[in-house]
Amino acid sequence: MKIEATKVRENADGSGVVTLDFDKEGLQFLVQEGFISIIKDYIKQNENAKKGIEMRKRAEARKARASAPAIKGKPKNNKRSSKVSTRS
Repeated sequence: MKIEATKVRENADGSGVVTLDFDKEGLQFLVQEGFISIIKDYIKQNENAKKGIEMRKRAEARKARASAPAIKGKPKNNKRSSKVSTRS
């Protein structure tokens, strides 16, 4: 396998140009590694996006619970009953 950088030029803006010389095996390696890298990055971005969505949903649920009126136990009957004795 042969992969060789034959020319490297740095531009004024900080970017650069590299000229590579490679054989068939080198080309296969570069394409395979590039493809694997792209797929791994895509999977990682997708996982991070899912985590972000889950975190947003949890935050929205907490916010909804916080703004909902709290209900504690059974409602109390504040009326007092007065019993009248009919005994004589």
